[in-house]
Amino acid sequence: MERTIISNVKNTISSGDYFIDGAFLSGEKVEIEIEVNSICDILLDNLKDIKDLNIVINQDSNVRLSFIAEDEMKSSNINITVKNNATLNGYFADFAEKTLEHHCKVNLVEEGATCTYKVASLVAGEDKKLVDVSIDHVSPRTYGKFDCYGICKDKGKIVVAGTSHVFKGAVKSKAQQNSKIMVFDESSDASTKPVLKIDENDLEASHGSVVGKINDDHLFYLTSRGLSEETAKELITWGYLNPILEGFKEEDVKNHISSLIERRM
Repeated sequence: MERTIISNVKNTISSGDYFIDGAFLSGEKVEIEIEVNSICDILLDNLKDIKDLNIVINQDSNVRLSFIAEDEMKSSNINITVKNNATLNGYFADFAEKTLEHHCKVNLVEEGATCTYKVASLVAGEDKKLVDVSIDHVSPRTYGKFDCYGICKDKGKIVVAGTSHVFKGAVKSKAQQNSKIMVFDESSDASTKPVLKIDENDLEASHGSVVGKINDDHLFYLTSRGLSEETAKELITWGYLNPILEGFKEEDVKNHISSLIERRM
């Protein structure tokens, strides 16, 4: 599948499939505006090289935004504005090594704006990672959902911070957060920090946050059928992180992500 390469710092795009290689925009602030009533699929690599990424999704547009992190990322900053009846589906596949800091702010500024943002993260060795996703509900009947699934092993450390802010007047809005981090080793350190800021009464808001060790029953079941403990943990990791592949179109990209998971396990 052919993708149009985005190589400018300011871009206005319509329906189509696009690719951004941050290595060609190193140190730059990149701005992208999606035209009204467009359907776009944007794949981004080397996000670490871009200073800031700002995206505006205009009325009645539908955008899938997919990221891959495989190298150290000391800081990434993304700001997305979603307008009337537009939809953002974000996917962040984090298999980076060492340090990662990922900040994403989604602004649902007009009625009917929708966002789902999914993260899969594998933390190993002595990795130190922060995943920080905020969704602001500024207008009525907006929908925002943040899901994060992670594996933390060895001496790795991860903090998942999610903030859902429903502003006064954003009636009939719905805000959801779900974070689930599975810890493999006693030396691992994982925490989640869900925050709901609610300034309106007529809405739905919820969060679920779970940090826990690997399920002993699952591990016993697999090892009792002849698998080593290491292989059993690898299978559990695959099952936990594999759903992020739904956010990526090309088979070669999916295979690359699978190889990153295997390498980091």
